[in-house]
Amino acid sequence: MKHNIFSITFIAVVLFVVLGASAGSAAIEALKGTEQEINSAFSNQVSPVISGDYIVWQDERNGNWDIYMYDLSVGRTETALFENPQDEVDPAISGSRVVVTDNRRGNYDIYMYDIASKKETQITTDKAEQKEPAISGDIIVWTDRRNQNTDIYMYNLTSKKETQVTTDKADQSQAAVWGDVIVWKDMRNGNEDIYMYNISTGIEKPVVIDPAAQTNPVVEGNYIVWEDRRAGNLDIYMYEISSEKIIPVCIDPSPQKTPAISDGRIVWADGRNKGTNIFIYDIATGQEKTVSTASEYESNPSIDGNRIVWQDRRKGSMDIFMFTEDSSGTGADADEEKAVEAGDGAKKSPFSIYPVSAAVIAAYLIITLRKNGKRKI
Repeated sequence: MKHNIFSITFIAVVLFVVLGASAGSAAIEALKGTEQEINSAFSNQVSPVISGDYIVWQDERNGNWDIYMYDLSVGRTETALFENPQDEVDPAISGSRVVVTDNRRGNYDIYMYDIASKKETQITTDKAEQKEPAISGDIIVWTDRRNQNTDIYMYNLTSKKETQVTTDKADQSQAAVWGDVIVWKDMRNGNEDIYMYNISTGIEKPVVIDPAAQTNPVVEGNYIVWEDRRAGNLDIYMYEISSEKIIPVCIDPSPQKTPAISDGRIVWADGRNKGTNIFIYDIATGQEKTVSTASEYESNPSIDGNRIVWQDRRKGSMDIFMFTEDSSGTGADADEEKAVEAGDGAKKSPFSIYPVSAAVIAAYLIITLRKNGKRKI
């Protein structure tokens, strides 16, 4: 009797200790895939963007900022797209079209380079500064200072027409575009909010108005994503256009910043570990994973499909790295694989699958044994 009580008590204690240790050491699951270095030229390479097989970034190897491109379809081949004595910065890409902020005329203008046709086009000619370009299909947007304050302007590559999107006297900046939707950071309420504009309807409306700062918006499909400071630090929030709901994506005491979105998945630079690392969130599944934790200095991620790029200072200067997710990590095959893995895990360690049940069973055995001295285990 005493021996049995001791045995059951010992088992219960072991279960609680093991389960407690497992819970305490639980880490966010890592995205399955392969990481590789894209560029490690001397000096800094920053602000990478990706579309299909093209990775484009801002490069300092020549003593000023130029724009370089890497084509994944032809192997380790780098090409300078913009290589002038003056600075070219702020690259953005859609398909084979790259837009940048260019200072070759002594003021900042927006230029475009088509990788497929190898043709360069000057988009803006105003003597004031135009910066922070973004592109989606035939639509280019940017921040424009021709009216003394900063406004959002748009250019349609098909119609070759330029349009002023915002007219408020406060500053609007950090524009992003996808399809018919343009989003930006807006100061009209005395602090940084997020607004949107529908190109087809011509309707402008606020996305989020809050006393705290909302910055760096991005948009794709039904979702607008941004950095949000309402909790006192930078978090990632999301707006569902169809339902007009604001949804927190990642709320943590450490900063989460510079979000990007593709195919319903959001990536950002996350400071919850030492330094900053790259994290990803799947809107459909609600699951968050780590993309890379190999360095303490990972930032400015961009995503397209199963490829994620970012700038990384693990070697002393900023370089460009890429993560390619395994094809088995998404879709129906992945669900089947996870089910098999869960089954294997249950065979190897059933208590790790149902920790609460394990603890309850242990407690039940102790109570039952005390009530019934004849019960044997």
